[in-house]
Amino acid sequence: MSFVPRESVRFGLDHLAIRLDPIIGQGLAADLNGLPWTVVLTELDRSRGKQPRDYNAKDVQCQLRMLSERLGNLGYPFDNHARLVSTLANELRIVRNAEKHYDELTTMDAWRAHDTCVRLLTHFEDVPGAEVAASFRDEAIAAVVAESGTPVSPVAHNDALGAVKVEEVLPEPIDGANVDDEYVAPSEDVLTRADGNDTPTIGTERSMFEPWVPVVVGEVGMLDNVARKVNKDRVRAVATEIAEFEGPIHIDRLITLVAASFEVPRLTTKRRQKVDRQVRQLDLYLDADLFLWPSSIDRDSWTEFRPNISTTNREFLHISPVEIANASRFIEKRSPAITSDELDVDTLRTFGRKRRTKAVATHLESARMLAES
Repeated sequence: MSFVPRESVRFGLDHLAIRLDPIIGQGLAADLNGLPWTVVLTELDRSRGKQPRDYNAKDVQCQLRMLSERLGNLGYPFDNHARLVSTLANELRIVRNAEKHYDELTTMDAWRAHDTCVRLLTHFEDVPGAEVAASFRDEAIAAVVAESGTPVSPVAHNDALGAVKVEEVLPEPIDGANVDDEYVAPSEDVLTRADGNDTPTIGTERSMFEPWVPVVVGEVGMLDNVARKVNKDRVRAVATEIAEFEGPIHIDRLITLVAASFEVPRLTTKRRQKVDRQVRQLDLYLDADLFLWPSSIDRDSWTEFRPNISTTNREFLHISPVEIANASRFIEKRSPAITSDELDVDTLRTFGRKRRTKAVATHLESARMLAES
């Protein structure tokens, strides 16, 4: 019987979903008071200004969100300081996206996916689950060898899987806002949401900006030869997951993060154009300011914002004017007597900024006009 990569990946993800459901439920039992763990995702949506919906505990997409995102006041209950779980979950989110949308998958993709499942279940000390995942991986390895005639060592994937640090991917901020070494953090006032009654499980903590942790999902050759369907599908799957995770996200930042997933040594103009072309084909809203919005957020009604400290590598110019305006409105509502200059200072501080270069001042002015409209 021939090896079918898509079918193999689907079997592997179905198996993972069966094993992760009780792991997540037991890990949060003390915080749930008898409620299903999916209530956490519903509350996260509410806290982030997204359309809340009911979730299925057997859905691997929901499970991977629980493992890769900060769960409000609960933090990262399943991860360690090295962000191993988040890294593994991020790779599987991309695989799951590709499988769901019937993108072309290769035998190598199947091997990598199963190997990641093995590592994840091994981390949770699920020996029986890891053994079954390993059997899927063995079948995939055999298929890879049969195709190429070249032996494959799992070490190759293990070495490449490590998270790519965002600081190593993104260039230094060009907005000039962090030219000094002074640490800038948001005020305590903006870190708590005004209404936490609808999020009793995760608390009233406002979601800080969490950067996507890039993981290697392909070689630079895939990006350079993006005209091939299998490569095009992979690039779009990666871009979709990043946009859903970080959105609203500036298209330039998204392009850079996508390129990092393919081990791009240097993002040349030609490579940037290739990724840009694929990103613009996503079924996501691209506004006039070149920010991509995930399908779960309505730009016209969104009132949330995500504070960040000065050491977070997110350019002020890469923060949507809508998000900045939302923060400004929130601060002004909390302090009605605040002056215009004080409001600007507090708004910049909310996003880890202090200095106002010309570029920063222009961007802030755009947000202010939006807040006043």
